[in-house]
Amino acid sequence: MIALAALLLLSACGSGGKVKAVAPLATTTTVPATTTTTVPAPPPGQFYVATPLSSPLQYSATPGGAPAGTLPTVTWGEQTVRPVVSMTDAWVQIGLDTRPNLSTGWVARSAVTIAITGYRIEISISKRSLTLFQNGQSVYTAPVGVGEPQWPTPIGRTFVDAVVATPKFQLYIYGPTVFVLGTHSNVFTEFDGGDGTVAIHGYPSDPGSTKGVASSHGCVRASPQTITALTVVPLGTPVDVIA
Repeated sequence: MIALAALLLLSACGSGGKVKAVAPLATTTTVPATTTTTVPAPPPGQFYVATPLSSPLQYSATPGGAPAGTLPTVTWGEQTVRPVVSMTDAWVQIGLDTRPNLSTGWVARSAVTIAITGYRIEISISKRSLTLFQNGQSVYTAPVGVGEPQWPTPIGRTFVDAVVATPKFQLYIYGPTVFVLGTHSNVFTEFDGGDGTVAIHGYPSDPGSTKGVASSHGCVRASPQTITALTVVPLGTPVDVIA
């Protein structure tokens, strides 16, 4: 489990320390605004993502509704990028990294930049595997560790919220890179000072816990090879956790 604290503390099953953003910006194609009431779906295997143009950006529960929260331009030290759930010419529904899981909000189309990405990650709990897709085609698959039955990895669509470098004193626990997801444990409402944020990360102190077993407090434990394979994904990449 990742603890998300005010000073960007990384404390997944261990003690906290400062983290540094390492993810590249999305290698995406900007999508211009349209003059229609609906926007065509992206090509098969590709997805819209949204980046706020200013901060704080207010979002609402319905298009044009009362403000329900704000979206920063920086998350975990990186540019904020969120997946687009649906979109019209005037409004964009985006995925949020707040509780409850699967939360969304609506923002003005003019307040964000829309782009397209071709990556998607799928994590199967029953198979205990991770598959990386590019433009709808599987390009990498490997076993991973998932949450133990009493601390299950939450099911549903989420996204890559940030990619951070692990503090040196925690490298033996998590490996060099952590993919923070926009989802939270349904068991832990607090974990090591944070709110139970889930992530994909290595586990060098117990390599066997990444090899297709139920081994974590809810995070996804991956081998160094899998972490390397994921470094191509941009922020906002959809992550589907399936049963």
